[in-house]
Amino acid sequence: MTDALPSPETVVVVSAFALIYMLVLLRKTMQGKFDLYDFLMLSMVAIIPAGFTLFPTLAYLVSHLTGVVFPFVVMFGALFLVVFAFMHNMTARLHRLERQNFALIQEQSLLVLELQAKEGRRGVES
Repeated sequence: MTDALPSPETVVVVSAFALIYMLVLLRKTMQGKFDLYDFLMLSMVAIIPAGFTLFPTLAYLVSHLTGVVFPFVVMFGALFLVVFAFMHNMTARLHRLERQNFALIQEQSLLVLELQAKEGRRGVES
């Protein structure tokens, strides 16, 4: 196992990014622009690199257990996993909204036809 530690500059930059990014996400979540699931998935973009940077021994342990020489490969693999999970959820939401939109359009069309039929009967009765 390698003992290479990240430089203090790297730790500061990654920590600052993680803190600022998490604060922005938290603010948008509090405003209702993101739901809790989106907040958790998007926060992984900051948490995973911060975890690998702030806890290098754990990063090397995970890379050793997975049989990968460089921990950053495991980190990018984890980030890809998060991105694909997020994309899968977004795709499922999109399809659910498409089905809901289709049903609402059908319902609106039926209501318009019903309204026209009622107006037609009123015209005949007059």
